[in-house]
Amino acid sequence: MKLWGAIVAVIFVLLGSLFWWGVLDASAPARADGVIDLASYRALVTSDAPETLPTDVRIEFVGESEAPAFAAEAGAFGPQRTFAYASFQVVAPDGGLIIDGAVDAATLTEMADGAGRFDQAAYDRVLAAMETTPRVMITHEHLDHVMAIARHPRPEAIAPHLALTSPQLASLPQHAPDGVLAPAIADAAPLDLSEPRRIAPGIVAAAMPGHSLGTILIFVRASTREYLFIGDIAWVMSSIENLRGRPRLVGLVVPGVDPDRPAVLRQLRALHDLAAANPELVIVPAHDKPYLTGLIGEGALNQGFAAPAPAPAP
Repeated sequence: MKLWGAIVAVIFVLLGSLFWWGVLDASAPARADGVIDLASYRALVTSDAPETLPTDVRIEFVGESEAPAFAAEAGAFGPQRTFAYASFQVVAPDGGLIIDGAVDAATLTEMADGAGRFDQAAYDRVLAAMETTPRVMITHEHLDHVMAIARHPRPEAIAPHLALTSPQLASLPQHAPDGVLAPAIADAAPLDLSEPRRIAPGIVAAAMPGHSLGTILIFVRASTREYLFIGDIAWVMSSIENLRGRPRLVGLVVPGVDPDRPAVLRQLRALHDLAAANPELVIVPAHDKPYLTGLIGEGALNQGFAAPAPAPAP
């Protein structure tokens, strides 16, 4: 009987250790100096004239689904989280920028096992905006951020506007119809982000691999606020606030998520410290529907893309 008791105890210890390793252990480090250099991003646009800066940041909610709280943030066991699949529009005098291509209906159905909610009209507005906005970027190359690019019905119309890095471009064929990317997009020149780069007045992009090889940050100095689009470094804002990343289990179940997990945890620490030192900075995670809705309520985001400006008279 003592032997069986010892065996049962060992099994419980092993199971507890496995649960801790796979579900609970995702704490950010105590320090992450120099990981996100906000001062350098600001310096790149400090000379931009006020009249050239972006004037508005808008969001289209293309779809949404539910996920367990612990999948988004290790150790969180509250109610399910509502995930948004969105695209962002930075409105500016020079035409601005679209950030992320969200999902199409087929992708969301597959991802959410048919339980997702999709807004076709919002997706159509994203598709249309990409044809007229001078710059289209993605925070990273995962399927829920690229479909309006990889499966755009008029790829030749958006190809001249794309500003994607080499890792981002390399990933697109797997998401294209029949695995074949339209030649116009496949031939797009890659964006070099070997150093943080000014993209347009008030807009800076910087490589930030970790969640994926092609993850980038996009900093926007608008006329009234500053924004930092972080993609999926954190799926929910509480992950930054509580310094807890995604559990290892997510990376095991969903290949390609957080291939450099230590880098993601350092980035979480850096974002936590950045938020504390710069409370006026609007940090924008891609998927946290309640938080994004709160930003709309605060006036930091406006819902619905703005219509393109009319072409000048000949």
